[in-house]
Amino acid sequence: MSKKAIFIGPAYPYRGGIAAFNENLATTFQTNGWTCKMFTFTQQYPNFLFPGKNQLATEDSPPNLSIKRGIYSMNPLNWLKISKEIIEEKPDLVITQYWMPFMAPAFGTILRGIKKGYKKAKCVTIVHNFKPHESRIGDKQLSLYISNRTDLLVSLSESVSADIYNSIKDGKVATLFHPIYDHYGDIIDQKEAQQKLLLDPNYKYLLFFGLIRSYKGLDNLINALTLLKTNKQYKLIIAGEFYESEKKYVKLISELGLEDQIIINNQYIPNEQISYYFCAADAIVLPYKSATQSGVVPIAIHFEKPVIVTKVGGLTQLIQENQIGLIAESTPESIGEQIDNFLDQKTVLHPDFSKIRKELSWQTFFDTFMDQLKDNGYIF
Repeated sequence: MSKKAIFIGPAYPYRGGIAAFNENLATTFQTNGWTCKMFTFTQQYPNFLFPGKNQLATEDSPPNLSIKRGIYSMNPLNWLKISKEIIEEKPDLVITQYWMPFMAPAFGTILRGIKKGYKKAKCVTIVHNFKPHESRIGDKQLSLYISNRTDLLVSLSESVSADIYNSIKDGKVATLFHPIYDHYGDIIDQKEAQQKLLLDPNYKYLLFFGLIRSYKGLDNLINALTLLKTNKQYKLIIAGEFYESEKKYVKLISELGLEDQIIINNQYIPNEQISYYFCAADAIVLPYKSATQSGVVPIAIHFEKPVIVTKVGGLTQLIQENQIGLIAESTPESIGEQIDNFLDQKTVLHPDFSKIRKELSWQTFFDTFMDQLKDNGYIF
């Protein structure tokens, strides 16, 4: 009889990087013989708290995944109901995705109910962020609330593990890695991708990809373009939905006279178009002011694109070890210098993408994940 795993967190029809991670992990468990069921939201955020245009995906549901919508993030009675439903499933393992304190009351209460009602289940929480990018009063207490109801915390970078250890002195923490996202399609020819996006093939293209929030440093990147010394023809593509005012960036671009150098696509990029943006680009730029890890880097690796990242959180170690990009300080001057280095080929990169993909595959993540459970005394 196969083992059963329950996954708590975002999943179809909800969109975004955490949902993609959750679904990929559940699929990998199924590939390894586990029976899996996902519990996701009926409402993830109240509309007045959600900064984007739409919380739901437009593409089809992932195949062969059992997904139940039921969690209401702001209803304590619902949390008790969900914990009872999960207990009825008699799972061997419950895996929860955690990325912000807002979710701690719901997830922590669900896990508390499971641990009381079905002690055989082991509860593991995968921590994408322990400290939010925009901190608020009570964040630490909320993160502790869910941590204290978890048998093992699994982080995806040393940076997140350090944040956890700074708050929890005796908790069980395992540090893994962010696997490569490989579900966005195959690599396509750069010229073909540029044609799909109606781009002029005579330019080099830098890509800033993902939701636009203040901590991601897009303003530093825009300012950096005024400092470039290269003679190469280039343009910056900003592809992603603005979770803050787009007007301030448009104003900055106008003030700096960069209207002809920057292309903005203010929308959530659907899965079927992601390959066009990455394959059309010459390099991916992550000018973050703060970060733990990023799902953009694994996508860049899948599409075999070099990256220019800033020296924050857990972004740099992977880049340095595998020579897949350049590292800058979180300033326009340093970012501009590294863009110049890339465009003028002053730094030669030697990435072995096939090796990296194997080392950071979902199967490798699963094997390492199960080894960590075994090391902590949880045998399945």
